[in-house]
Amino acid sequence: MNRIKKALALVCALGICFSFYGCSDSETENSSSEASSVDSTRSEADDSLISSQDESSQAEESNIGEYLLGVADIYEQGSYTLECTVTGTNFDGEVSITRVVRGDDVYQLQQEAMGSHGMITLDGKSYDFDYLCGMYRETDEEPDLNVIEQIISLNLERTDNSDDSSQSEYAVEEYTYVGDTYITVMAFYFDKETGELAEYTTTYTVEGQDDIVETRRIDRLDNNIDESVFNTDFTASLVDFNSMSEDQRLGFCQGLCASFGITAGDLYEMNITADQFKTIDYDELFNLIYTYGSGHM
Repeated sequence: MNRIKKALALVCALGICFSFYGCSDSETENSSSEASSVDSTRSEADDSLISSQDESSQAEESNIGEYLLGVADIYEQGSYTLECTVTGTNFDGEVSITRVVRGDDVYQLQQEAMGSHGMITLDGKSYDFDYLCGMYRETDEEPDLNVIEQIISLNLERTDNSDDSSQSEYAVEEYTYVGDTYITVMAFYFDKETGELAEYTTTYTVEGQDDIVETRRIDRLDNNIDESVFNTDFTASLVDFNSMSEDQRLGFCQGLCASFGITAGDLYEMNITADQFKTIDYDELFNLIYTYGSGHM
């Protein structure tokens, strides 16, 4: 049974920045990161509803609670570091995510059992990089809003569906997004004395599927940043995937498959043939290695 790997980027998830669970099954089929964008570090529901927000979602009166607004104040300073640990019912183990923001510059690193990968936007240019596969690419995609910015932007309704008595020592604020065939519920747990965000859970309910529950424990959230992460030094040690010729890409993919024990059966499961390695894209190769890789040999 394949592990669900690329999430977050509900990640991206997606956890630090995540997308509301969309109508596609991309989160649950052939995903390639332990968290969901988590993800991709971009989350893992690339058909995000958040990208199609409109002003009609804004109510005249704010629904946002005082605790969540308090955390939002940290982001409004323009520079911050967020570190969290993600667990979920859709994957095994833990995923650690670090996100550092400096104005328009964003750095994010996702570390999981298989390896580490991330993205960076620096001086208007964005890159994805993957230390496990040894590759990077320049991309036109820009970082998503963080989860709290998304909730405030949509002015989501406050709800009270949580009956988790084990979290009674925390102040809880819950927000719900309702789509046509799916519901996303986010429950935030705050220290009652300090107002600090301790963790939050996201429950994705999709018609006809089992619920997916992800928990993000907040290990750090403050306005101090490590300036040294804002560099593109990785371009010197990783392969520029987009610049490879077809023959170079074929050899690169064959080498990765041999190194990580990818079999012909694995390729069949991903609906990939060896001939397609010449034109395979970055995301497809990423998904293949993180879904079926059995460890570097």
